[in-house]
Amino acid sequence: MTGAWLAVILAVNDGDTFRARLEVWPGVEVTTAVRIAGIDTPEIKGKCASERERAILARERLRALLALGPVEVREVTLDKYAGRVDAFVVAGGRPVGEVLVQEGLARPYSGGARAGWCP
Repeated sequence: MTGAWLAVILAVNDGDTFRARLEVWPGVEVTTAVRIAGIDTPEIKGKCASERERAILARERLRALLALGPVEVREVTLDKYAGRVDAFVVAGGRPVGEVLVQEGLARPYSGGARAGWCP
């Protein structure tokens, strides 16, 4: 879908995924999980302690960025997992994925096999 939608944040799952309610048409709302396109963050249930610690930092930073509001969800595409979409996300005028990458809490991701986060 093209365009941009304002999101009401319902929950933050991890450093690159959150649940939101989007008004996709006047009076028509959709609740979905949104994965931030173009980035990968450590997993909360990661393979080592350092990955899990970094995952918590990424999740908390994403919460803080989304709290800057308003949150716009743009360039929405279907994710490979049902019940989730991928999208470019802007909060408080800042591109969330880029901020997380710049701060070292995420890395660019364009699909395929993901690199590990453990030493």
